[in-house]
Amino acid sequence: MYSDWVGPAIAGFLAVWLLVLSFLIWQQNKFLRLLFPKSGERDIRKKFEEVIKAVEEFKGGLSELENKLRAIKDQGLDHIQRVELVRFNPYDDTGGNISFTACFLDNGGSGVVITSLHARSGTRVFGKEIISGKSKKYQLSKEEELVIKKAMTEN
Repeated sequence: MYSDWVGPAIAGFLAVWLLVLSFLIWQQNKFLRLLFPKSGERDIRKKFEEVIKAVEEFKGGLSELENKLRAIKDQGLDHIQRVELVRFNPYDDTGGNISFTACFLDNGGSGVVITSLHARSGTRVFGKEIISGKSKKYQLSKEEELVIKKAMTEN
């Protein structure tokens, strides 16, 4: 009823199965030798304590890195991030848009606005301190207000 190939097929299947099981047991033993070296004690509790201690050290290091990153990010918000330039012609006797207003602001809108007015008789340069998008001491010209508004609306 059974042909001659069924016996060798079953033997071949069992041989492959034994090879797979042998490989898995070899991998398991390799892992256990790595986990429990012969020089140390073979107590699983001590190994778990070592692993937990290492994880806690990594958590502490990660927390420290997060705090440093937060400080760097907060410090970066105080640097110039918003820059804008507007060129214009304030006088009828000069040609072209030679005069300009430039602003250099941090993320909160504080910084400086610089205006250069060019005329045939000479060039005048003005600088004004800006705090939260407004000048506290000096009145802003329409060009200065425009350049501050453009700088604050850009992403």
